[in-house]
This record gives sequence, C-alpha cells and structure tokens, in this order.
Amino acid sequence: MINNLSANIKASYMSKDLSKEKHKLRLLWKEKRKKISLNSNEEHEKFFIKNFKKAVGNFRNKTIAGYNPINHEVNCLHLLNFASKKGSKIALPYTNKNKILEFREWNLDDPLKKDKLGILSPSSKKIVIPDVIIIPLLCFDLNGTRLGMGLGIYDRSLPFYGLSDKYGLAFSDQKTKKLIKEEHDFLIDGVITEKNFLSFERKKN
Repeated sequence: MINNLSANIKASYMSKDLSKEKHKLRLLWKEKRKKISLNSNEEHEKFFIKNFKKAVGNFRNKTIAGYNPINHEVNCLHLLNFASKKGSKIALPYTNKNKILEFREWNLDDPLKKDKLGILSPSSKKIVIPDVIIIPLLCFDLNGTRLGMGLGIYDRSLPFYGLSDKYGLAFSDQKTKKLIKEEHDFLIDGVITEKNFLSFERKKN
C-alpha cells in the first residue's frame, strides 16, 4: 500500500516536471518558428509543393485534409490549392463538441466560420475521411514525435483516422533532437519540409 502510494507520488512529480519542460520547449519553439517563418520566401512554396508531391504521389480521387494556418504555422493552403487542381477533394478540420477533429469538405471559395476553439473552419457539414492529413507542429524528431501547441487536439483525434497518412508540415529547421514521447503522444508518418520529404515508415492502425 505504502509502495503504491510512493510510486503514485513519484509519477505525479515526474508528470509535473515533464509538463514544465514541454511548456519551456513550446515557448522556445514558438519564437524559433516565428523567426523561421519571417525569413521564408516565395521560393520555399515551390519546394514545399515539390515534396508534397513526393509524399502524396497520385492526387486524383484522393481526399487531402490540411489546416488554416495561424501563429506562423507553415501555410498549408497553397498545398491544398495545388491538390485541388490535381483532382483531389480537400478538407479542413472542425473541432466538435467532444474536442475531436472532424474533417469537413471544403472548396477554396467557400466561407469559413469559427469552430469551438475559435479556429476558422468550413461551414459545410459534409464530413470526409481523408487519405492524407497534413498537420501543423512546432518541432519534430526523426522518430515521428511532434510537439504541438499543447491542447492535445491532434493526439486525441488522429487515432480515429487509422488508415489515413498523417504528415507534419514544417520547415527543415524545425527538426530537433529526440523529443520526450508521452503515452498519449501520437506518432506521425512523415514530415514535408522545403528541403525534403521525411518518411517514418510504420504499420497503419
């Protein structure tokens, strides 16, 4: 009984220490990402599209989900525009009442409205299961661990999309050394950068 109590107390302290460490990392990488983003140029868009093509392969009859960028996230919209022109359906995330992401079909000219988290999302209620999901991040490592904004929305949601390819979108300078992975952290399948497409091969759930 005493041993169990001691173990629980120790685990609680470790969890708090890890949360503090991740909070510091987020503050650091928010500033880093901002600087990287401000130094980007139009040439980078061409390279992102080149490596997006490597990641997706054949676009025709696929559904590609992205995101509406905020806070210096890599702009995903030009990738979605490219995918649409190549014959893909495109979608954006909508946060439902359970704080799980649904992906709703979106046409580039369709109006957007704020979801439960205040993020602009499609007004369409047509939910789709994407073939490819493009995910924002602060930083990533080569094991497929990503550091997000700390809300846990993607980590909670991605397990529901077991057959979808899940790729981060980031500048190459957002790569970091091995990140601490917690049990709830969901590993992504690869990262699209302006320099290359990094694939982390693993079995689909």
